[in-house]
Amino acid sequence: MTSQINTPPDDTQVKARVGELALAQGARVRDLRKQKGLTIDDLAQRSGLHFNTVGRIERGVSDASLEQLYVMALALGVDPSELNPFQSANPPSQLSSGLDDEVFVLVELLDVRVSAGNGAINGSQEHMGRFAFSRSWMARKGVKPAHARIVHARGDSMADKINNGDILLVDTATKSLDQDGVYVIQLDGHDYVKVLQRDFSTGGLQIISYNPAYKPQVLSADQASELHISGRVVWHGGEI
Repeated sequence: MTSQINTPPDDTQVKARVGELALAQGARVRDLRKQKGLTIDDLAQRSGLHFNTVGRIERGVSDASLEQLYVMALALGVDPSELNPFQSANPPSQLSSGLDDEVFVLVELLDVRVSAGNGAINGSQEHMGRFAFSRSWMARKGVKPAHARIVHARGDSMADKINNGDILLVDTATKSLDQDGVYVIQLDGHDYVKVLQRDFSTGGLQIISYNPAYKPQVLSADQASELHISGRVVWHGGEI
């Protein structure tokens, strides 16, 4: 008898599928919340979770713990099994769009504003629509559709490269500073879009604004290790 050895699944495929499940789970939470006529703030208050936490779960950015799923299910008045991601519908990126899915990817535009200034606290994080991007272009950028999100910039600290009202395509799979660049970060409870530059001499980093009126902020190695990176900005656009 020939024994069959099962090889472990490819790590890249696993991560992609987990990202899809997180999106599906978040979409299920969002759909149930809307069916109940609740806002994100309403669900946060009923469940005892922070509204940013609820928003991130709905967007598939954060994986929900069993405890979080349980309290949200109670707040929504549904059985916790209804929030099981393995039973959820396909994530938004896989829904039919009328476009050629082999050529284009639809990326969610969120009602989220990241500060290019003095900080933004996002209470409303609804889906506002979608933008189509070339699938091959995103592949060249190394961005997987399941991890792509679009948000708005607010403020003038990144002018004149990133201006108030510009939209940003964010790769939410990037959670660490592997290379210098423009990132969406959380600092002191606020969301920012900033340039992050590593300081190899100290192990820390600088948080830099394009606008010279804003001075760089220097973080020590310990402070840098606690910085929360929400994603890397890979593209931005705005009105003329």
